[in-house]
Amino acid sequence: MIQSSIQKGHCKLNMDKNEFYDPIRGFDYAVLNDPEFKEDAVREEIITPILKALGYAVSGPNRIIRSRKLLHPFVSIGSARKEIFIIPDYLMEVSNKNAWIMEAKAPTEEIVKSVHVEQAYSYAIHNEIRVNYFVLCNGKSIALYDVKEVMPIFDFKIQFLYQYWNDIKARLEPNNVFK
Repeated sequence: MIQSSIQKGHCKLNMDKNEFYDPIRGFDYAVLNDPEFKEDAVREEIITPILKALGYAVSGPNRIIRSRKLLHPFVSIGSARKEIFIIPDYLMEVSNKNAWIMEAKAPTEEIVKSVHVEQAYSYAIHNEIRVNYFVLCNGKSIALYDVKEVMPIFDFKIQFLYQYWNDIKARLEPNNVFK
């Protein structure tokens, strides 16, 4: 097998040219410019196939949990405690243990250096979640973050998903996510 490396920002990627895989092969990228293609479409057309290709499902040991309601731990108005809930789009569990979260955004939204990173980070560090990784996807790009770092581990255009697939699997597949 022929190995090659690509340097993008601070992330070195190792790719086996014989093992490129694209879980959204055949997707029409032009639709990302359609104002009717919004966050819900990103969830259905891009994120769901990626999660399934990684080995997650709605049941079984490697679960996708959608919209888990989390009580925000620090909200009071005066001396009155108010229950405020935050809701991550996706929480992945491996053998009943929280593994990582993913947030969907519309193609018009930024997923690097934006309030959306702060939002996803708040879910990842929440006392009911506490995971090391969070991912944002707006259909045009995907970014993987470690909660201990400010900059993403990688951030790439979704058209290049096939080039990054082995690196995504190495971090987010159920067998790898806790390594």
